[in-house]
Amino acid sequence: MPVVKEGDRLVGIVTEADLLTLEATLTAGARPGSLAAGKGPPHTAGEVMSRSVYTLTEDTDATEAARLMLRHRLKSVPVVAGALVDDIVARRDLLRLVARGDNDIRADLQHRLQEEVHALQRLDLHVADGVVTIDGAVGPLVRQLVDALARTVPGVLEVRSTTSSAGGR
Repeated sequence: MPVVKEGDRLVGIVTEADLLTLEATLTAGARPGSLAAGKGPPHTAGEVMSRSVYTLTEDTDATEAARLMLRHRLKSVPVVAGALVDDIVARRDLLRLVARGDNDIRADLQHRLQEEVHALQRLDLHVADGVVTIDGAVGPLVRQLVDALARTVPGVLEVRSTTSSAGGR
């Protein structure tokens, strides 16, 4: 959990590792030196939290977020706007992006194409096992755009184009 002060300003985070360390320390509490000299067990998040926190911004690419989390073995990462906590991204959030069925991929791609390309009526999209095949007669620029857009859809593993040129556009 993020620990914030004064209007959601991030000052630290309490992780499972912090709590497990605390539990181990408290369990060993009867032994000399197991708690800081003259101090009892912590009573606030500020006494337990890690002060060094990895963060993301709301425009961080999902792939980059996944790399950060894997590299540092993080289960969740706060999303900040400046020093203010805006949200938190967990591993399960990123899994939703890649664990998508063919129908979801196809619908997402069609939506993106409708927004960007008016030539959709001349295209036929097929998705099988995460592989997108684009058929239809369109110009080379539209073909490049459709190919590039298809690659941005989470869950797409490969894009194949069998489109032919239409008037050299």
